[in-house]
Amino acid sequence: MGIKKLLLKQGWAGKTIGRSETIDQLNPIIRTMNLVMQCLGSLSASSPDSDQRVRIEAALRTHRMDIGKMCETVFSCGGIAYSGTDLSPSDFASASSEQYVQLEAVLAGQLEAEKKIEHQMRTRAILGVLEENLRSRKNTLRNLTRHP
Repeated sequence: MGIKKLLLKQGWAGKTIGRSETIDQLNPIIRTMNLVMQCLGSLSASSPDSDQRVRIEAALRTHRMDIGKMCETVFSCGGIAYSGTDLSPSDFASASSEQYVQLEAVLAGQLEAEKKIEHQMRTRAILGVLEENLRSRKNTLRNLTRHP
């Protein structure tokens, strides 16, 4: 925890990145999140276990809401959020749990890198929620991925 964060608690002081920089930083994350969503959807559809399917669907609902939060942040900065229209669900028809694990690792790396950037408070809060939801999803779907 930095000294600024320690002293100011929830407040913030100093210069943060601008709107256009925020858009440029968040759209690649939104793209990765869309890839994760497509992969999870495919894993849910192909799962023979109904309990597992229910867990995947619950994780997918939260993930979709997280994508919406990120898109809203881009929109509020005056930008156009990545929409995923270039992705085809058929490209993920044979998605594997290994692909899912790789995509989640990419997303985790992107979220970790954003911690070094001076985002506005709201954006930092949303990124923190995304990171927490990622950890929760990993724990929930641990049996699906069979990775520690």
